[in-house]
Amino acid sequence: MPRTNARELVLEILRQAGPNGLGKTKLFKAFYFAHVYYAKERPERLTDWPIARMPQGPGIHNHGELLGGMQRDGSVTVELVSEGPYREYRYRVADVAAGQGLDGAALAAVREAASYCMDKTAAQLSEITHEYSRAWNGARDGDVIDVTLDAIEPGEYEEREQGLRRLDAMLTNILGASKA
Repeated sequence: MPRTNARELVLEILRQAGPNGLGKTKLFKAFYFAHVYYAKERPERLTDWPIARMPQGPGIHNHGELLGGMQRDGSVTVELVSEGPYREYRYRVADVAAGQGLDGAALAAVREAASYCMDKTAAQLSEITHEYSRAWNGARDGDVIDVTLDAIEPGEYEEREQGLRRLDAMLTNILGASKA
């Protein structure tokens, strides 16, 4: 059972970002990384809000519903800013004191994600997820991804994959023998 409301998660990410807020891509990556950091320590998901495969890496699925609702209720502000010759949406928490706050484990995951993301560009974060995210690499654009795959250590993941291949071979043999 998810422990954290997605709205509270976004608010805490934006609080951690400070008064300058975050661009959309960086917000998406911080949301994703908070889920991965949480999954490394806990068996349940941080939130029940889906994370989708997007061309630039994992992102908040149906973000217009979540972020648009937060903008309409006044919990976040959104402005269009220049990023060099390009325009980007920048999100800020409207009232730093708003919301309930997160429990210890969720707050720790957000702090780790924010610390990891804040000194990197959106392009760097996208590149990192393209290289390392098993969930993102195994999906097609628009698919909801399982971020818990990205929390599994590489050696353990390979062991699980080998075990699944052995089970698949055994099932194929059993099914083949039953048809004969």
